[in-house]
Amino acid sequence: MTIVKYRSALLVLACAAIAACSNSTTTREPRPDRADNFGSFNGAKIDVLAEGGFAALALHHAVSHDDRAYVYTNRHLCGQSCGAPLDSASGTLSPSAADSLFNIVLAQDPFSLKDDYGTTRGGADMFAYTLRVTAEGRTKTIKFDDGTAPDAARTILQAVQGIVAAARH
Repeated sequence: MTIVKYRSALLVLACAAIAACSNSTTTREPRPDRADNFGSFNGAKIDVLAEGGFAALALHHAVSHDDRAYVYTNRHLCGQSCGAPLDSASGTLSPSAADSLFNIVLAQDPFSLKDDYGTTRGGADMFAYTLRVTAEGRTKTIKFDDGTAPDAARTILQAVQGIVAAARH
């Protein structure tokens, strides 16, 4: 396992732990005497669409920082004509889980990534991803598949999937 993959795996596990611990029944209102040091997170959103794989699935993960809402759906690629999703969930992340996720996302500098990394030749069973990040008043859309994903995009993808998975359970 390379150092980058090892660090990415540890980062995802840390995010999952934060999200799992944050799923409490009590909510705290932000204290008005505390300054919001996360100004760049205001309006931040992340949207991941994964299509393909052996089972021809369309997986969607979306997280919004300001309201901390997440949405997850899993359906067949045939779209809306297939009926209800195979699985779906929505909810709210804790403030610390949402901040952790967006810290990871912005640390990967998604705005410096190319728009399209292409697809892997002969990779018919791979997932193709469309990753859209909105932060700091900008929006960036990045396309890649399991074989062409740059390390930064893979880290973002794993963090989003890990945080949402932890929040669902």
